[in-house]
Amino acid sequence: MRLDQPEETKRNLTSTQSQQAPLAHGPLDGVKVLDLSEDIAGSFCGRLLADYGADVLKLEPPTGASLRRLGPFVGDDPHPEKSLFFLLMNLNKKGVTLNLETITGRNILKRLVPHVDVVIESYRPGYLADLGVGYDDLQKENPALTMTSITPFGQTGPYSQYQGEEVVNYAMGLIMSISGVQGQEPLKHGGFQAQYEGGLNGAASTSMALFMQSNTGEGQHIDVSVTECVASTAMATQTMYPFMGGTLPRRRASGSAFGHPMACEDGWIIVQTGGGATWDTIANFFGDPQLKEPKFADPAQRIRNTEELDQVVLDSIKERGKWDLFTKAAEARMLFGLVQTPSELLECPQLESRDFYREIDHPVIGKLKVPAALFNLSLTPYQYLRPAPTLGQHNSEIFIDGLEYSREDFVRLRQLDVI
Repeated sequence: MRLDQPEETKRNLTSTQSQQAPLAHGPLDGVKVLDLSEDIAGSFCGRLLADYGADVLKLEPPTGASLRRLGPFVGDDPHPEKSLFFLLMNLNKKGVTLNLETITGRNILKRLVPHVDVVIESYRPGYLADLGVGYDDLQKENPALTMTSITPFGQTGPYSQYQGEEVVNYAMGLIMSISGVQGQEPLKHGGFQAQYEGGLNGAASTSMALFMQSNTGEGQHIDVSVTECVASTAMATQTMYPFMGGTLPRRRASGSAFGHPMACEDGWIIVQTGGGATWDTIANFFGDPQLKEPKFADPAQRIRNTEELDQVVLDSIKERGKWDLFTKAAEARMLFGLVQTPSELLECPQLESRDFYREIDHPVIGKLKVPAALFNLSLTPYQYLRPAPTLGQHNSEIFIDGLEYSREDFVRLRQLDVI
């Protein structure tokens, strides 16, 4: 549907679609992708495309992608098929092995490219071009090709050749500067949040490029910098900085604990007073008569006596459970945040009700409950099709059935360490 269609036509189409049952295919059905990435960001980008209908083929070196060597591992067994990161980042993909360090491997890649719409990669800028399989080289094989490159600092600029990892992206992208307590060292969030940002932005930009490709037939090279993805989440902070006297918006060392984790009986709760509740309602919620004293009567007084206020609140919640606090605060129109542990998140009734988790059945690991559906489209919802591929699982299907190599040639490719 083109954007310049008459409004009446658009309304009719919308009305028809809203009455339809979910379809058996995704919004990216028919899109074919080669995923050359070995990291979290590129792999997550490919997984998102696969989750919503794209046919994604994971290409790994014969020894396996580096992500296979990243723990934790199921059963603490550092087996290439038991990396939980590889498992999660490569759901719904098929997988083959291909050695791009060999001439034959690069020629095979060039044979695959005419059959796909997108190539995802996360190598050092210039690495693929040095091998003769950069974007300009591959576009000669497929003029409509889109390549999505996701790297720590992007394809250009003075830092483009620098290596980077999660802590580097966080430090360079400002988020670390505004995390933690004033007067103390900056803090980094746990896990690999920067990499997921890179993957999300990679998938979004790839979808935009595919939209243009469908309209004009043209492909393009997408350049995603993970550091820029992180920095983009702090745009407002960066803009406000000059107007705050050069003070970074970090938590105070003492006082003003509202909006930050506070200890309760069985964990941590974020206590906030917003949401529409009056101060009388808030005071009654905490059940301490001190909160109705004049020194807490208005916002100015509460700021002036903030440390004492914090202590009153801490004393009132220290013997109360976080789940009880969370639900009763919501009923009182107070914005509390319940700090969930990983095991609690796995059983979260909100996520369960929305089918966020799916059970997969992996040939080596067995059955496992994993985070799956990041968002839902009413007509083309998330679909789980297959677990992450085992190393070289689809070599025969792709090289013999697809590219029509003979059995003898297939064996020879394995012997020469090409696949």
